[in-house]
Amino acid sequence: MADKVPRSAQIAPGLSIIGFGFVAMYVLDAGECLMAFDTGMRPAALVSEFARLGLDPARVGHVLLTHTDADHTGGLSALPGARVSLSKDEVPMVSRATARFFGFIYNRPIARPCETLSDSRELSIGNARIRCLSTPGHTAGSMSFLVNGEILIVGDILNLDKGKAVMDRAAINMDSVKRRASILKLARLDGISLLCTMHSGYSADFAAAMGDWRS
Repeated sequence: MADKVPRSAQIAPGLSIIGFGFVAMYVLDAGECLMAFDTGMRPAALVSEFARLGLDPARVGHVLLTHTDADHTGGLSALPGARVSLSKDEVPMVSRATARFFGFIYNRPIARPCETLSDSRELSIGNARIRCLSTPGHTAGSMSFLVNGEILIVGDILNLDKGKAVMDRAAINMDSVKRRASILKLARLDGISLLCTMHSGYSADFAAAMGDWRS
């Protein structure tokens, strides 16, 4: 059983988790604006949870998507002023070029222009420095984000079970071989102070979480 998504709260200086029960998103205060990592499932839930933490959706200037499944993009309309970015390899998932579940279901198109990101690209937004990490497997273009060299936001490429990184939910992987390789890639990172997932909370002990993947 994967760890649970916690309630919305600030979890590090300038970083909040927005919990929706089943799925989460993260919000980073970059000084000049807020940055959102995914958007949850529903606009109304996003607005409600932002209000609980005293966050203003109008301040969100950038949305970085870990991937385009509906539970990660469904709240996007609540952030109409935000610039949206996603991996270039995820574009086929929202252009009906690549089917999602069992080759029959397609992810919904994103109804605004999107910037595309490549592996190892560095973004500078306000006081935040973001390194984009291609981590395919859950979807074709799943991407993780390394914030200021120490906060790792991984989307659904892995989950936490009793604080340990696991590769569960195999039935909804697009490529389990690539997913495993992506987790191994992340496990090689150093200096991580916080590991953030979208369905199983977060861990402040990266070494313990990734220990089985480092051996």
